[in-house]
Amino acid sequence: MLERSAEIDDLAGRIFLAEHFCSRTIQAPEPGEPVGEVRIWMELNDFDQAPLAHTAGTQVVLRSALQGVSPDRCVAEVAMATPEWHWLEGTAPMHQALAALAQRQWLLVHSGSTLVGILTRHDLASPVVSAYLLARLLGLEQGLRRLYGSFSHQPLSDAPGLPGEPGGWSLATLLNHVAPLTTLREALGFESRKSFDRATGGLVTLRNHLAHGRSILTLSSHPAEAVERIDGLEQLMGRVRRLLDDREHVWDAFSATEIVGLDDPGQAWAGIGAAALPLPAPVHVITAQNPHERVLEADVNRERHRLLHRYLQMRAPDAQSIEVLGRSCSGPWAEASWAISGLQLAEALVIAQRFEQRAIFELTEADVLVIGVDGTERRRIARRR
Repeated sequence: MLERSAEIDDLAGRIFLAEHFCSRTIQAPEPGEPVGEVRIWMELNDFDQAPLAHTAGTQVVLRSALQGVSPDRCVAEVAMATPEWHWLEGTAPMHQALAALAQRQWLLVHSGSTLVGILTRHDLASPVVSAYLLARLLGLEQGLRRLYGSFSHQPLSDAPGLPGEPGGWSLATLLNHVAPLTTLREALGFESRKSFDRATGGLVTLRNHLAHGRSILTLSSHPAEAVERIDGLEQLMGRVRRLLDDREHVWDAFSATEIVGLDDPGQAWAGIGAAALPLPAPVHVITAQNPHERVLEADVNRERHRLLHRYLQMRAPDAQSIEVLGRSCSGPWAEASWAISGLQLAEALVIAQRFEQRAIFELTEADVLVIGVDGTERRRIARRR
């Protein structure tokens, strides 16, 4: 689910372009129009700027520049060359256009030498912007759910269930759980709960407004405040994405896993009280459950576990296998797995990758190795702890 959300989020950034939400109705004063008339219609329409007609936007009239100028002068006399930093390509992706609006109050959108439209902060009310922001918020929520699950060792599905169901947390509830989880909060770059609450305080309200067809401007008395909200959302989304990509905390969670017998939890294969391995070393432990930390329904996980066993029997008929349980030392996260002896490491990695896993365990008499499906040894710890 999260991977699809990330794709949608990325797609939103690529298909929603500056030219899709700029104002295409361009009112441009003629060069010979008197300043007095132009000033009145600019005030009437609340225009701070307007491109001069017949200049393709290379000349612009600023309302502030008309103040104190004789109303009988030609407006062309007070027009100015459009600064380079007020130009924006129509094909600029949404996030780039929004970042530009954070720096400048207005932009002239062009395609080659053709003026396409004008972009101001009032255009943040566009449905295109609302759709983009909603996609960002959905991606953020699912990313935080995945991170909370791996940092707290508490299984949490990417998408919330219905109220009353396990993991049926609202966005507000999720944020209230993330805030006191110091390891996750600090990994996201917030030293205190206060700073986290300040950065996330308006997300629920914004999501609800967008879902009901309102725009971000309904939350802010000034467009500048809306720009700040968007900038804060983009920064938080960037932190979540970087942390999801980094995944060092996941390897730490792997290294803290206990491996015990599925039917006999007192039989420790790795962890406190681990005894001699019941199978010849090296033993590879592979699961098919919760691929890439994506929490699945219990019946789906059971079926994946059963199919992995059948797959192992067909692919490695001479290997010995025993059902085991990999469980967190500090939370309720647990996954049924298969401990296999007589399988080459390369073969074990291929199987794990086929079942969408991030890594496997390799058990020796002395150590537990966490090996990513790319063959990289991520962690090595003592098997007896």
